[in-house]
This record gives sequence, C-alpha cells and structure tokens, in this order.
Amino acid sequence: MIYIIYTLCRVFFVIFNNHLLDTISFSQLTRILWGGLMFDTSAILYTNILYIFLSFLPIPAIKTSLSQKILRWLYIVTNFIAIAINLADCVYFRFTLRRTSMTFFSEFTGDVNFFQILFQSIWLYWYVFLLGILFLLMLIYLSGSCSKTEKLYDRNLSNYIKYYNHSKFGYKFYIMQSIALIITAPIFIIGVRGGVTRTIRPITISNAGDFTDKAIHTAAVLNTPFSLIRTIGKADYKLQKFFEDYDSMADIYTPVHFPAADDCVDRDSLSFSHAPAIKTNGESAMGKNIVILILEGFGAENMQFLNKNLKTNFTPFLDSLSKQGVLFTNAFANGRKSIDAVPSILASIPCMINSYAVTPYSTNRIYGLPKILDSLGYYTAFFHGAPNNSMGIRAVSRLCGVENYFGKDEFGDDSKFDGAWGIWDEHFLQFVGEELPKLPQPFMANIFTLSSHHPFKIPEEWKDLLPDGKVPLQKTIAYADMAVRKFFKKIENQTWFRNTIFVIVPDHSTLWGISPEYGTSIGNTRIPMIYYAPGYIQPGIYNGVTQQIDIMPTLLGMMNYNEPFFAFGRDINKDIEPQFAVNYTSGQFQLVLGDTLLFRNEKELKGVYLLVQDPLLENNLLEAPGCDELKASPTLQAQDAYFKALIQQYINRLIENKLTVE
Repeated sequence: MIYIIYTLCRVFFVIFNNHLLDTISFSQLTRILWGGLMFDTSAILYTNILYIFLSFLPIPAIKTSLSQKILRWLYIVTNFIAIAINLADCVYFRFTLRRTSMTFFSEFTGDVNFFQILFQSIWLYWYVFLLGILFLLMLIYLSGSCSKTEKLYDRNLSNYIKYYNHSKFGYKFYIMQSIALIITAPIFIIGVRGGVTRTIRPITISNAGDFTDKAIHTAAVLNTPFSLIRTIGKADYKLQKFFEDYDSMADIYTPVHFPAADDCVDRDSLSFSHAPAIKTNGESAMGKNIVILILEGFGAENMQFLNKNLKTNFTPFLDSLSKQGVLFTNAFANGRKSIDAVPSILASIPCMINSYAVTPYSTNRIYGLPKILDSLGYYTAFFHGAPNNSMGIRAVSRLCGVENYFGKDEFGDDSKFDGAWGIWDEHFLQFVGEELPKLPQPFMANIFTLSSHHPFKIPEEWKDLLPDGKVPLQKTIAYADMAVRKFFKKIENQTWFRNTIFVIVPDHSTLWGISPEYGTSIGNTRIPMIYYAPGYIQPGIYNGVTQQIDIMPTLLGMMNYNEPFFAFGRDINKDIEPQFAVNYTSGQFQLVLGDTLLFRNEKELKGVYLLVQDPLLENNLLEAPGCDELKASPTLQAQDAYFKALIQQYINRLIENKLTVE
C-alpha cells in the first residue's frame, strides 16, 4: 500500500509541476516510475526501520493487543509524515527546482512565523491538503485492525491464578521471530543500498540520473524522504581533479583578480564583450555611496520591459527606471533562494550544488564587497524587514562583511507586520528612506524587500488598486513596485542621492513558467538588472551576459580599486574576460557562455544548446547528427575547459578554505 501511495505522489508531482519538468513522454514516465521504485524502497525501509525492528523482536509482549495497537499507529504516523513531506515538496519544488534536502532546516530558521506560513500555504493549495487527508484515511483503513492478538497468560477463573501461554509463546515462537529478524536484516540492507552486487554503493540523489535523460526529471524519480535522509550531514562536495592545481587553471579561469595588471591571455575561442557595459561621465566611483536594492522574486518573466508577451505591466516604476539607467537584458541569478543571493551579490560567491550559506564552508574566510568598502572608510548596512534572525539573512550578510543590520526590531512597529515574513515593503522602505540620510557617508546600503514572497499577500487597502495576474505572485510584484516607487520619491531630493550608485537586482527568478522560454532550467534564472546613478551613469541597454556575482567586481572596477581581490564573477566593463553566467540545477552545473548554454556534471559534458536559436532547449547538439565533429572542435573544447576550471576552482576552494587572495 505504501508503494502505491508513493507512486501516486510521484504522479501528482509530475502533473502539478508539468510546466517545469519539460515534456515527459510515456516511455520517459515509465522509466521514471520504474526508477522511482528503487528510491521508494530505500525511503520506505529507512522511515519504517523502528516498526520493522519491533515487529520481529522475539519478545512475547510484542504480540499483545496494546503492543499491536502501538505498532499500528507507529506505522500510520510515520508513513503519513513521509507522505505529507512528499506532497509538500510538490509545491516547494516550484521555488527551488530540486527535491528538498537537509539544507532546508538551516535555511528556514529564525523568527519567521512558520506555522502562519504553513496555514496560509494550506489555504492556497487546499487540494494538496485534501489529497494528504485522503492518503491518511487510506493508511488508517487499509492498515488493518488489532483484533487478532494473543494473550500472554491463560487465566484460571476459579482462583485468579495466571498461567503463561506456552501454546503460543513457547520455544517455536522465539525461533520463528529470531529467524524472521535475521532474514529481515540483509533484506533491509539490500533495499536501502539499492542493490545486492558488490559494485553498488548505497544509492544517492545523483543515481536518479540513471533513469532519465534530462536532469530536471531526476526530481520526479526521487522522493523527498529519501532526499532528506541521504543529505543528513552531507556536504555533497568532493575535490575535483580536472587540472593539477590552481596555477594550471589560471590562464583559463581564476577567481583571483589583479586589477592593476593587464591580462593578456589569448581567449579568442571563448566569448567576450567588446565595449564597456556601463558608460559614465568619466569620474571614478570611489567615494560615491552604493545602494544595492534586492527585490524579492522579481523574475524577468514578470517584467513587461523584458517579457514582451506579458500583456499587463506589473512594474511601471521599474520600467521607467530601466530607461534612466543601464538595463541588462541578459542577466541571470546564481541561485534559486533568497539566501543564495546574498553571498552571490555581496561576495561574488554563487550557489552551486548547495546554498553556500548553509554548507559547512559558510564559515570560510571571505573578503566580500562590504569588507573591502569598510577598509576604504565606508559605512556598511543591511536593511531587511523580516525578524532580525530570519532565514539567516543577517548572519550571512555579516559573513560577507556588513557591519550594521536594520530589521523588524529596528523598525519597531508590529502593526505593519504582514503576519508571515515581516514588515510590508511599503512601510519598511519608507523607514529605510528615513534612515539613509542618518548614515555616515560614504555608505554601502543593501536593501532587501520581502512582500512579493509566498504566500503572496498584500495589504487590504491595495487589493482593488493593483492589477491581477495569472498567478498570485504578480499582484505582489505590482505592490512591491509601488513601494519602490514611493521609496525613490522619498529619497530623490535628499542630499546624498545624486552621489550614489544604485544597483537594482532580484534575489532569484520565479518558476511559474507563464511563458515557455522562462520555463526552462536556464530561462527561470533570468532576472532584470539595472545600474542607475543620475548624472553619473549614462542610460543605455546592454545585451551581453551578466549575473549577480558580477556586481562586486564591476563596482570595484568603477571605483578604480587596484588591489587584488577574490570574486567568482567578472568586471563587465572589461573586454578581457568572457561573458558567462553559472548556476546549478537538478544535479548538473549549467553555464551560459556567450550565446551557448552548456550542461555538465562532475564527470562529463551533458548538453550544448544555442540559446538564441533554441530558447526552449529542444535540440541538444551533443545528440544531433555530426555531434562527434562538434565534440572535437577547438571551440567546444575551450568552452568545456573553461567550464571545468570554473567548477574545480569553486569546489576545491570551498573545501580548502581558499576564498581570499593569498
């Protein structure tokens, strides 16, 4: 019965997230369901280990009515929790594009009202909740009764003397129970390992790739209880050996920047920008204030100025601001969660495999943009309207070098609390506008909005004033855009304003897949990005590739900072470095390199796509006619070498704690 329910959960997962999983043919679905049985077996055995062990104990008391009732409800409760987690991940997958792992419990910490969010989610996805209730009733009804139990003692009614029930609990009982327990042990081991041969190691999340040709489909093969169990205490990072050492990679890719030195490496086979992305009045940005406005969930598909298929303009202010600064039309997020964005933006450390902030390496020594600016006399601050230790944002901002934090506690008015995540954007941004003039100049202020977050609520007074969208997120984006407009209205005449560079960037994209090109694994990482500084930055449009981790080196370049620094991103105003954007999805690294998209795991290149001609990623050139010629081409070999160097630099430096200039 448990297998049937797990399979039904998998089918529901596929149907519910069909727009994110690309097209699944009948043969692919068959492979997914077959492969899923192996992972379901492992999860079922793991979660029922206590029930199995107690059921076969050679102890007579285990067969009494009370013991059998306890075992029955242990079975029901344990399996219902596993099933409920599976169903919940059908929804949560839309925000992460991967099965939930143990990193979730590190990310979802702090004073966030978890149960408030849970109940709102149940209300929003009521049909998922009802399906869970249906599965619970099935468990209760089909798990049998405890009527067939045995008495430990025979009672003599005349003198109330108890006699041990030797007919049922004699030596045969002990032998049979012991044999059953002995037989069960190896079956359990084989089941959780995923096989019986010596060559099979205990299956992990990556083994799901054996049952699908597309990385995104691995999430359908897996189940969430297995994903959680197999990531307990696991970092998922292993030292890479594509190259002998860091020096051997330096001419291909290195995160160590030497601004004062001319990089004369010949990389003609890669893709480069040929003109500064941001044109200024020629002055150095040193001494100018820096404001980085991080917009919660503002994916490119919900911006009419980027998604021309969008009929409703949910962001009229951001649209107008994009015409006053430099708009980047080909920008990408380096992660899929809010906590991924902070190290990406502030320290140029992307999310690859797991969120950097929740890995064992998050305490590595880093020297992020706030730390560098602090050494230059800048005051650094972070504003976030959530409870102060919510989601680990304050902790990771401090790891990046931010000295001063302003959150819900500093705001000080709980009447503006949205009941879930924090202070409504409209009110918190006004608070920020009042605090910024008080900061010593020059300052670096990072501002993180939150109202356009699940469960997508807005204040009652705005519900009839803002446009409705196809999905709940879009109305909250309209609300956040209004809040940002009022924020800029408040600060535009303050004395510090015209001596400030603003960077407007979302924390991550959204995964609704309203337009097909934004439903792919790379399309749903597309974000808007704007650099704005009235009187300093010339308005324009830049169509080259950029990403969140480029912000730190770009700002340092604009400031003519000439000391060596560490950043995985690039200065987008220099033409000596290739245009690239990197992130990680469903067990594979993905790299945009100019107009080419490459996928690879830690062993081999898995996919090559031409983004302009194939935005829906329908034609993998590695599987096309003539692919052998492509694989042997100097261009692809150079691109793959760059990809391997990037992966090795990232993983090895995390493991070896080498995230600074030595």
